[in-house]
Amino acid sequence: MAAVRGFGITNLTFAKDLPAQNPSSKTNTPPPNGRDLLVFVFVRGGMDGLNVVVPFNTSAADRASYYNDLRPTLGIPAPDSSAPRKAVALDEIGGATRFALHPDAARGSVGVNTPNPEGSDNGGLFKLFTDGELAIVHACGSLNVTGSHFDTQQYVDTGGTDYHSGWITRYLQAMNTPNDALIVAPQASVPQSLAQWYSALAIEDPANFGGLWHPWHGYNDAVVAAQRSLLEPMFNRGTDYVEMQGQTAFTAYDALHTILSSSYMPSATYATADPLAPDGGTFGRSLQTIARLTKASLPSNPLRVACVDVGGGWDTHDNEGTVDWGGNTRFPALVGMLSNNLKAFHDDLQADAAMRGHFTIVVLSEFGRVMYQNNSYGCDHGSGNPLFVIGSKNGAGVSNVNGGRVYANWPGLQHLGFNDGLQITTDYRTVLADILYNRMGASANQINDTIFPGLGFSGGLGYTHASLTGILQNV
Repeated sequence: MAAVRGFGITNLTFAKDLPAQNPSSKTNTPPPNGRDLLVFVFVRGGMDGLNVVVPFNTSAADRASYYNDLRPTLGIPAPDSSAPRKAVALDEIGGATRFALHPDAARGSVGVNTPNPEGSDNGGLFKLFTDGELAIVHACGSLNVTGSHFDTQQYVDTGGTDYHSGWITRYLQAMNTPNDALIVAPQASVPQSLAQWYSALAIEDPANFGGLWHPWHGYNDAVVAAQRSLLEPMFNRGTDYVEMQGQTAFTAYDALHTILSSSYMPSATYATADPLAPDGGTFGRSLQTIARLTKASLPSNPLRVACVDVGGGWDTHDNEGTVDWGGNTRFPALVGMLSNNLKAFHDDLQADAAMRGHFTIVVLSEFGRVMYQNNSYGCDHGSGNPLFVIGSKNGAGVSNVNGGRVYANWPGLQHLGFNDGLQITTDYRTVLADILYNRMGASANQINDTIFPGLGFSGGLGYTHASLTGILQNV
């Protein structure tokens, strides 16, 4: 995997099973009108999905199991309980009320008890759900789940156990995406979902975007000028692979430096400070970088895909916390950070009329937690989890996501799944395939042959709309 960072090309490798390609030899097919910006958000650490999307009313047996047996002191109080802070019921389209959201995923919503209001409180995931712009797929995950963060994250990023390339890379290759297409990860390194897409950009700090060989030299114009005077003639000598990569780096720098070095005024307030920044504000700032590039009006090379990781301490083996801001605030802060920032990012992009109805955000974690709490007031590594698909309404008020629903082939809480977690009944790849098929221009053959070989995807599953004027069959 290689990441073009400023003028430098780091970690340049050639996979032994993939020949090096001359970028100029590929037939480039620009994305057709209507193809969405895809934003892939990976919550790394194993999010406790049962305490984010709470199955308080899936059945009487589930409710008794969750509150009495599985999580007697770690459960999120039900919406119909007398607790001062409690989950917020999700009234699904069609009338069902089976699940509820953690209250910090609804901060700022009317009727939600938020004891420490913040400027970024915007209704979060709950507002997106009630507006029909959030679809939740529960009991979802990788069929290759293991008890290891590292293995399962790799399998989720690559789409299986036998691939060296990332699933997003294979999508880009299947679509004949130009080598110099703007693909970014606003963080220190490019994630494995983009493995072998050699021109992906890792942008950790927009204010200091530029050439850097030696960190002790710092970022300044003199260093950039010196690097350029040495490297540009060398890269312009020919059209072999390394020379073309160098030219791509210069092109990317010239296009992005002005944008990233200027001030940016977001159209929404992000959660980048305590108490809603257990990651130090990194996630909120990363999303702002994506929004800035998206709204920068680069008609010749618009942003096509962005990937961002979410940290902050999701591996909650001990002292997880529940809803109490007067005691252990770990989990409430994590949920608030994730929820507020996702809603702010949605609103920031939605403020640009050209983007309305043209972006899709996928949020997942490598696995959920064990269904029952442990003796350290936490939960260990599990399996099934909710996956979030966030969309956008066009000017006519129609969303590109069939939101306001919790999709679940619900397994119940009476039978433990792998690693004593929630049983996985939906392969996460089928949700990604639905998005690629309906919103990203990929055909079923491209999905089954190249992106997720052998998946057996046969067409839209209903999580997203094939167009902004039609509604697919709901499954």
